[in-house]
Amino acid sequence: MDLRAELQVAEQAARAAGELIRVHYERGTVAIETKADASPVTEADKDANAAILAILQSAFPADAILSEETPDTEARLTNHRVWIIDPLDGTKDFINRSGEFCVHVGLAIEGHPVVGAVYQPITGVMASASKGHGAWRSFPDGRRERLHVGATSALTAVRVGTSRAYPSAKLVAFLDEHGIAQRVAMGASTKLVAVAAGELDCVINLGSAEMEWDSCAPEVIVREAGGAYSDRTGQAFRYNQADPMHHRGSIASNGACHAAVVAALAEAAP
Repeated sequence: MDLRAELQVAEQAARAAGELIRVHYERGTVAIETKADASPVTEADKDANAAILAILQSAFPADAILSEETPDTEARLTNHRVWIIDPLDGTKDFINRSGEFCVHVGLAIEGHPVVGAVYQPITGVMASASKGHGAWRSFPDGRRERLHVGATSALTAVRVGTSRAYPSAKLVAFLDEHGIAQRVAMGASTKLVAVAAGELDCVINLGSAEMEWDSCAPEVIVREAGGAYSDRTGQAFRYNQADPMHHRGSIASNGACHAAVVAALAEAAP
């Protein structure tokens, strides 16, 4: 499957959105609203969303779009090509000014994630991948490197990325129980890119509120770097579902430790 055009557009859209977000961030003040689910949304989220939609709709007008910041419709369910986007993954990190937030632009075809671009506005680093062609990370100075996951398999030795904005007492208890001491707090999906780059071995989400736009683009990158991505029971995600919520959490890993993490979670208290 030749997805070069789709990958190029995904990167273009993610970068355009990221530049708008960076302008808001450097301005230092931003209007914040609260959505129906009690999560925050800012002008930066909305401007980034509009930029992505304009680029995708111009390049692929027949494709459907599922976005965190756009009202959902059932029309996408009959389209085999659906762009799944989070214009600002890590809004709380943006508000808290950690610098660790990203733009997600992913494409799913027939329910399978095949293209992903994750752009970090503050560093200008782009991680991207298309199915079958590996994962790459590009830097503002022109450097480009292929991403490869690590090989650590023993649970007690894995480096786990934890949330900076959403610390989970349940996850801490799980890590303590299994002697997993190497924990790195990172914002939003920067930790998922770190798994793809071999800088972390695993990211575990035990919550039930993660959505398709949180995982679609990063999943392509992690998988193309040699890693694994599933819900907490080891089941692969199917995208463009009527209910886009991942009710059984998620695990992104280097692959080598994935089965051990799934088994340990199966033994843990629900």
